[in-house]
Order: sequence, then structure tokens, then C-alpha cells
Amino acid sequence: MKPSNRCAIALSLLAFAAARAAAQAPPGPLPGVPPSDGSSRAAEAPRPAAPRTRDLRGTWRLNRDESDDARKKMQQSRGGTRGSSGGRPGWPGGRSGYGGRRPDPEEREKLATFVEPAERLSIVGQDPEIRVRDDADRTLTLFTDGRKVEKSKDPAAQQLDAKWEDYRLVLEGKDPGGNKYQRSYEVLEGNQQLRETLLLRVGRRQTEVAIHYLYDLVARAKS
Repeated sequence: MKPSNRCAIALSLLAFAAARAAAQAPPGPLPGVPPSDGSSRAAEAPRPAAPRTRDLRGTWRLNRDESDDARKKMQQSRGGTRGSSGGRPGWPGGRSGYGGRRPDPEEREKLATFVEPAERLSIVGQDPEIRVRDDADRTLTLFTDGRKVEKSKDPAAQQLDAKWEDYRLVLEGKDPGGNKYQRSYEVLEGNQQLRETLLLRVGRRQTEVAIHYLYDLVARAKS
């Protein structure tokens, strides 16, 4: 066989092999089809946080780890570890808290009870009448419609005016020493915690003391 014929046959075989390989190659990605590894998949949108609410209803349990220590707060307000006027250590209600006289043990105990947080709160009702009951069976009935409320003689069943300041339900009164105080309740973002804030003015200088108590949700109140 002539050399020229052998070259022609070799070239023909190479062309045939190349065409067969091209025919057996897997098809490429179709236009407009995203890759299968999911890299172009949009990230999942985060869950929106539960909106804040004025609905305080439910059973709430004190979280002491996240709450203020009332005794320490009172100590700080006096600048020391004891009441400056001989009252119960760390509590307001020495001479300056009771019109210049020394409070008796019963008065000091009332004030200590007043400042101490409840271990559990049960809140029912909605505007204009909301009832807050603690684990000692003391009840605050709060009215938000501006009605005239008569002062109750029963310390365990008080009725008071209240008002909303954004998401805070705010009430005002006088503590056992006759000093003005403000108390408020609000459900925090996420609706799983309730914050109670007690704002006191104590002593001759009317030093302002803010005490915060945090409560965790135990159960929602039934509608």
C-alpha cells in the first residue's frame, strides 16, 4: 500500500473516533437552568418577631436571676449598707421616711412586704378593667377609663386609676410610709416576659429608686 493511502486511512480513523467521542459526551447544562447544588437558592427569610402588645393577661412566674435585688437598691439609695436613720437594714422608712419619727416594726414590715416582688402574678381582664393578683391573694383592680375610684380600706383588695404609656400600664399611689410611688407593668418584645417596675421616692431628699422585676410566662389566660 502506498504511503499516501495509509495516511488517508489513518486520518479517516481519527475523524471517526473524534465524532464518536463527541456523540457519547454528556449534554451540557440547558440555558437558563440553575445549577443543582442550590447555590442560587434564596436564603430563607427570618421569622418576624411577635409584635408587642398591651395584652397583659396570663400567669407569670418571677425570674429572680434577671430581677433587681430590692434590698441592694435601697442600700445604694442611702449610700451604705444600713438605713441612715435606724430603720430596717437596706429599706426606706427610717426617720426620714416617716415624717421624722422612727417607724415601729409593723410599719417596717409593711414597707418590706410592699417592696418585695410576688413569686407569681395572675393577670386577667382587659381595658378598662384589669386585675393583677399575686400569690398572697392580694389583688389590684386597675381602671383605665378615668372613672372615679374610691379608696379601699382593705390592703389586700385595692382599686386604683391607671393609664397606658405606650405599652406600659402605669399606676400611682402612696407606700406605707406615705411617700409617692409609681408601679408599671409591660409585656416585653416576644411576649414571653412581663416587666414590673417600681419607682419610689424615699427619704428627706426624695431619692428616686427604680426596681425592676422580670416574670416569665407560665400560661396564657383563656380568652
